[in-house]
Amino acid sequence: MSRILYGVMGDARGHVARALTVAQEMPHHDFLFLGGGKVQDIRTLGYNVHEIPMLATYYINNKVDMKTTLWNASRVLLHQHATKKVISCIVKDFDPDIILTDYEYFTPLVAMNLGLQCVSIDHQHILTHCHYEVPHSQRFSRFLTCSIVNKLYSYSSEFLIISFYNLPPKNPETTTVFPPLIRKDVQMTKSAEGDHVLVYQTSPTFHRLFPILEKINSKFLIYGFGARPSQKNLVFKENSSDGFLEDLATARYAITNGGHNVLCEAIYLGKPVLAFPIANAYEQFLNSYFLTECGYGGHSSSLNPSEDLFLDFERHLDEYKSNINHGQLMGNERLVRRIENLISTGRGNSESSTRIV
Repeated sequence: MSRILYGVMGDARGHVARALTVAQEMPHHDFLFLGGGKVQDIRTLGYNVHEIPMLATYYINNKVDMKTTLWNASRVLLHQHATKKVISCIVKDFDPDIILTDYEYFTPLVAMNLGLQCVSIDHQHILTHCHYEVPHSQRFSRFLTCSIVNKLYSYSSEFLIISFYNLPPKNPETTTVFPPLIRKDVQMTKSAEGDHVLVYQTSPTFHRLFPILEKINSKFLIYGFGARPSQKNLVFKENSSDGFLEDLATARYAITNGGHNVLCEAIYLGKPVLAFPIANAYEQFLNSYFLTECGYGGHSSSLNPSEDLFLDFERHLDEYKSNINHGQLMGNERLVRRIENLISTGRGNSESSTRIV
């Protein structure tokens, strides 16, 4: 049994779900998680968790709330010396055989300061560590986001990128792209087609969507806004992992933002997706762009979508489903083999940690 220290960003469901999937695929190892926000939910499953501050992203009106995001970052970074000191003590006491991070800021920095390597497992580094082209209109957003990723989150020694779209790495010696990690609950869920459409929003801000959906002859089950009275054909549901998964597995298709994890789960279950990436969230745009390029669905950046957009999407549902059936959709075994290899060869906890940019 090996000791695995795992720093996890806790401001979104995807990071936590991915880290938890890794842990559940490696049940004979001892995990200690570091993180804030939703990372604390892992504690209820019997894992050890130590809470630390996080550089969270906040949203408003289906856009990144830059003011609140920057204020929180300033507050966290102002006290980063004390946070690093606490984590250093945790690392020394736990004496991990490997240190992992899923887009968590402090863990790679502490590992580097202690002369240890840290292995990154996330999706975000596909933005900075792989070759690709996107529309010219996204150049500034790409530059800004990639600058932040490189400046704050790229101090790991190796990058294991999880993605439903496979892009060539800039440096294959330090970067590998794997198919999505699919949690066991999703793997065991039987997909069927019901009469509803599932709507999932990362944050309860995209209210302009509702008047359009009311005009469409479909039943919409909506997650992300909490339970509230139904509006015509709109049924609002309380957040529930089991309920959400069942509704996704039996949906005709899904409407989401551009979060990578929910896109992966929908595609794995054979569900086409219409994505509305959150404005100024470049990673969400890229996910939505390649969702369309892969033929798994469509996307729109409009904050005032038209009824025609949804009707046109529905006309192509059979085409999207056929494309999904030909995709490579799960990489759990490959990723676990890679981590086990890093542990067995000692590469996960050796000196000479270097920054990759």
